[in-house]
Amino acid sequence: MKASMYFNYTSRSLVRGGQRTVLALFCVAVGVMAIVALQLVGLMINNAFTSNVRDANGGDIAVTSNNQPFNGDDLKFFDTLKKDKVISNYTPVVNSQASSGSGSISLRQSFSVRVVDPTVYPLGTPLSVKDPKNATVVDLLQNKQIIVTQAFVDQYHKKVGDVLDVRVTSSDRQVRVIKTKIAGIVDNSGVLSQAGSVALISLADYKDPNAKVAQTYDTVDVSTVDKAHMNDAAKKLRDNFPIANVRTVDDAVKNQQATIDNIRKFLEIAGLLALLIGGVGIVNTMQVLLSRRKTEIAMLKTTGYRRFDLYLLFGLEAALLGLVGGVLGAAASVGVSYLVRNIVQNTFLLNIPFILDYTTIVGGVIIGVATSLIFGLLPIVQAANIRPLNVIRDLPEGKGAGSLVLTVFLLLLLSVLFCALSIVILNNDIRLGIGAVYGTFIFLALLSVFFGLIVWLISRLPVPERFSVGYLSLIVLGVAFALFLYWVLPNYLNFPYLQTFGLIFLVISLLGLLVVVLPRTWKANVKMALRNIGRQRARTTTTMLALFVGIFTIGLILILGQDLRDQVNDVISKTLNYNVVSITSGNDTQKLQDKLSSLNGLSSYQRRTLASTVPVAINNKPLQEILPSEGDKAKSGPGSLGRGGALYFLSGVEGYDVGNNQFPSTKDLRIIQGRNLNASDEGTDNILIASELANLDPFHLKVGDKITLAGQDRVSIKTVTVVGVYQQSSLGGSLYPLLGTRSSVKALSPGGVEQSVFYMKIDANKLNSAVDAMGKTVPNAFVLNLANISDFVDQLLNDILLTLTTIASLSLVAGVIIIANAVALAMLERRRELGILKSVGYTSSSILSEVMIENGVVGGTGALLAMLLVTGAISVLGALAFGATFGVSVPMALALILGSAALAMLTSAIVAWGAVRVRPLEVLRYE
Repeated sequence: MKASMYFNYTSRSLVRGGQRTVLALFCVAVGVMAIVALQLVGLMINNAFTSNVRDANGGDIAVTSNNQPFNGDDLKFFDTLKKDKVISNYTPVVNSQASSGSGSISLRQSFSVRVVDPTVYPLGTPLSVKDPKNATVVDLLQNKQIIVTQAFVDQYHKKVGDVLDVRVTSSDRQVRVIKTKIAGIVDNSGVLSQAGSVALISLADYKDPNAKVAQTYDTVDVSTVDKAHMNDAAKKLRDNFPIANVRTVDDAVKNQQATIDNIRKFLEIAGLLALLIGGVGIVNTMQVLLSRRKTEIAMLKTTGYRRFDLYLLFGLEAALLGLVGGVLGAAASVGVSYLVRNIVQNTFLLNIPFILDYTTIVGGVIIGVATSLIFGLLPIVQAANIRPLNVIRDLPEGKGAGSLVLTVFLLLLLSVLFCALSIVILNNDIRLGIGAVYGTFIFLALLSVFFGLIVWLISRLPVPERFSVGYLSLIVLGVAFALFLYWVLPNYLNFPYLQTFGLIFLVISLLGLLVVVLPRTWKANVKMALRNIGRQRARTTTTMLALFVGIFTIGLILILGQDLRDQVNDVISKTLNYNVVSITSGNDTQKLQDKLSSLNGLSSYQRRTLASTVPVAINNKPLQEILPSEGDKAKSGPGSLGRGGALYFLSGVEGYDVGNNQFPSTKDLRIIQGRNLNASDEGTDNILIASELANLDPFHLKVGDKITLAGQDRVSIKTVTVVGVYQQSSLGGSLYPLLGTRSSVKALSPGGVEQSVFYMKIDANKLNSAVDAMGKTVPNAFVLNLANISDFVDQLLNDILLTLTTIASLSLVAGVIIIANAVALAMLERRRELGILKSVGYTSSSILSEVMIENGVVGGTGALLAMLLVTGAISVLGALAFGATFGVSVPMALALILGSAALAMLTSAIVAWGAVRVRPLEVLRYE
């Protein structure tokens, strides 16, 4: 056979396929669009975090220490390393929180400030100054001028030349005002790639000339000449600064890559699900495309075409479908990836450059071809096995054991091939590919069996002309089951949200009464719709399954998000017994104390003292001998606090005035070992520790253990004794994890000048005015308004839900294509039936309504079953993962169920609109 014959035959067959070919192209395009778009987003995220890790890290090594900031003596060690040529350069940095705006605290704009030496910073790629052009950091950062990032400009709508009163909060929470002017704008790239809204100010302008203590730094960025020197320097830095966190470029890559790989795998698996649903549509479409050409296939075989020739013909046809669909899907994926990338960027406040990877896009076309060939395998082999004699004599094809064995073999082969394709898409992760594909196949196979039974039951539902005893008994049984779900089952299983589905089943059962009194024509349409559901049970099951997957994913995300939002808000409202926190020191403490008596709206407050501390030793054993410095033991995980967690729970003492009967409240915590602080602890150095220090590695502290702590000035040192272990039972019971006495805090405070923290409960209606009044009284105090924390949590969860729902919607889009496919195929198969119905008096609108009812029932049933599974999943997740009872919102469940039914009806109406207007004469001309 000539090569031109293959191309001419297949291309003309696709053209003659018309609407069927278009549907097949849509199935391929949607699957390819989903997988390629999500792959592109994953690559963009990967590029954002790993394209220049050295710049993002600040240099080859970043040394940070918030607990014990670096002072001038510490910097001498870096000078020594530089002199010995262990490192090539270094630059100290101060990171601080700041605000600007009007004098009203409630209207201030918050952002980060980075204090740098412009002659050295950054150590890597120079900052990209956008405005003014050709300017340098050294030129701009002088004379109280600042540089802001593009994210800062976009968020606060500032420009070069604007004057700002920057209120800077230092590491010890002291506040002072620096009058500045914006001198330049830089891109969020290089060292500022994920920094967000940041203002850069020079070290010379930041230093307080009236400060009583020397300037300290929380970060030192280091550069080296090569990797060997980097590792050598890192070891020396860890030995010299045991409390500091030393992060090399290799550490940064390792830490970020694990998270990024998980994100990419999640996105790719979500795309594979849409690709799988699209593949099912290809199977359906190819089956009809080839089954309508039985006579043609029989003629080809009788003229000498072998089975192998037919494999080539139909395989090339499937490949052309995949090629065109892949091109369309790959093109559409560019726009979809841009949309998803924007949502992810805005949700998580990341800077994700929009970059197209043409290898991935071209790979999408190859995926489209491969998917078409894999899922077209079953209908191609079945069509090639058609016997000409059966076609000529109009006999049905054999359905014997041999045909069943062949079908099973082809399905197994299809699964193996799709698994191989999935492994390639998942970057050759064999275990994940096999687990994801066959886990999904097994789950969908079990659901298909169950859905097949549901489809069979629906297709057998009676539509009687009049009431009968049997029919009324069926309705009573349905009502009884609904009442069982509503009243009885929730009491035994503690699933109160099953009442939602009890109401739904009650409505469905009562609709049975309505059906009997419908007009005869309406009744006929309902009966035909129900019977048509069971005519192509496999196709109906597939359609229901596709909708089920989309609704289940979206429903689980939305309802879990709503439950989490309600749970968080409930915890905040019940356990957070204050809504404003203020930290003061020196004379400001007494000024604020005097103001509280006249503060409008204040209902209660507590005042405690604070001291930032650094652990030195435990039971006289130096901390560096106990604390893991690097490796897996330094990371937090099950059973271990890790290095960072261990330092946090030992950093900071909150002092109670136990001599005046101020003790840690048992409403906020529960003593699980030892005792609480009491009046006898006045003047002692007894403390309470968090349960994490007692139960987890690396310490396992107990009552009686001694902890040596140093103040931030490294001069004030105190050894405290553990007298109790507490477990937090409310949100925000204390600011610092170690709970001690005022005498301990004073001994650990630099110069004996202690800080005070005020926890205040203020009437929500008077909150802003009260906060502003505090700002005028103690303008240098740190004031935190927690009134809008619920709004912040809600906004964060909404943004995350939007991102996840957008990704899940790709599967629902594939499901909608499956519906359109199924309706179009049904219209083609029922073409003769439609002609007969119209010839006996049925109108186009009545036939269309029957099609809409049929698909509305399928869509609604699939959504109902999806929401039932969501109910079970929500209850399990709530109990096991969050320790709470989660429920299903009745309005949301109904909206998803009714929305799915309406979507199915709308899709079927659009697809069937032209088919139901066929003229009887065109169909029955040759009858």
